[in-house]
Amino acid sequence: MKSVLSWVRNCAIITIRTNTEETEELCRTLDIKVVEKIIQKRRRPHPQTFLGPGKIEEIRERLSDIDLIVIDGELSPAQHFRLETTLKKMCVDRIGLVLEIFDRHAGSAEAKAQIALARIRYELPFLREWISKALSDDRPGFMAGGEYVVDAYYENARRQMKKIENELERIAKDRELRRSRRKEKGFYLVSICGYTNSGKSTLLNSLSGAQTIVDDRLFSTLSTATRKIADVKAKILLTDTVGFIRDLPPDLIDAFDATMEEIYVSDCVLLVIDASEPDDIIREKFKTSFDFLVSRVPKENIVIVLNKADKIPHSILSAKKAFFDELFSCFKYYVISALTKEGLKELIDEILRRMNLIKDEIIRLPNTEKGRELYRWISERAVITDASWQKEIVLKVQLSQEDLEILRQKIASL
Repeated sequence: MKSVLSWVRNCAIITIRTNTEETEELCRTLDIKVVEKIIQKRRRPHPQTFLGPGKIEEIRERLSDIDLIVIDGELSPAQHFRLETTLKKMCVDRIGLVLEIFDRHAGSAEAKAQIALARIRYELPFLREWISKALSDDRPGFMAGGEYVVDAYYENARRQMKKIENELERIAKDRELRRSRRKEKGFYLVSICGYTNSGKSTLLNSLSGAQTIVDDRLFSTLSTATRKIADVKAKILLTDTVGFIRDLPPDLIDAFDATMEEIYVSDCVLLVIDASEPDDIIREKFKTSFDFLVSRVPKENIVIVLNKADKIPHSILSAKKAFFDELFSCFKYYVISALTKEGLKELIDEILRRMNLIKDEIIRLPNTEKGRELYRWISERAVITDASWQKEIVLKVQLSQEDLEILRQKIASL
């Protein structure tokens, strides 16, 4: 389904939380102005109307000039149905906003396929509810279009899902083949991940010297981008990935499994966190991000990268360090600024240290056809820091212990 909120100019946020900052940021990313916030403090949403029925009746008139109602949470199909029929306004929850942002930012065929799958999974329960109430013709919201359109979508949805899943499976196999080839050539795989808008793409650009899209809005990166570290001879590949956000349902996360696989198979994962934010926000976002990783990534493979150090006031640096020491006591962490490149050298040194390269190993090869063929194998697997071509080929290389053992066997068989 294509992007459908492009006409919306303003919205009201309905919430049972006091902090709506992240949902407001989602709206800003879609160029939707938040003109009103309606807060009702409750332990949990009302099962039928999210807010209490009395509160919904109270606010009906206040929302007459609003284009869109954004619910700061996840709506059940029953809540969605009752809210739209009562308020006569388009209603969308946080997940719907995230999907809309994904739609607008998708660039690659893979990202578009993942979003299409996620959107179908998201919309099907709502469609079932509306069809069961036999009110699809009067539907005022973003899945409108008449009973025929809704029924046709419902009938075709599972077939579409299967087709998309097959395509994503094919893409995943191609991606796995590329990863295998990189491994065979001795590349060390580093993934950059973290909460959305933490500066992941800026870090990739700073480390690689390349330019990918950098935007201060949420989810500017949906497809993965892979680069090499600039001015470092070691065979390291960096991959930037889609950002995390709290309260995403499993179906939506699963739709992006092919993209997330880049993180799960990496040799090292750089978990990027905005260090300039308040401590309670850092703690919450770290938990959200870590929960995505904990079941699939060994803890020892994770390096915490506390970005945006340039935005931390000097007066609170000591307090921040004490907080970081407490929160990340079980991890290696680095405080950096991807923008000013402060701390990047230390971060690169940590990546190189984790590669466990044997430095400056002297390799001697016969200057023959077989020797030159082995040289080409070495050049694909190791970092050659010096080379001399005379009667024999003398190389100074950096490579892993595993590759060194293989190389010694190959030399012995010449």
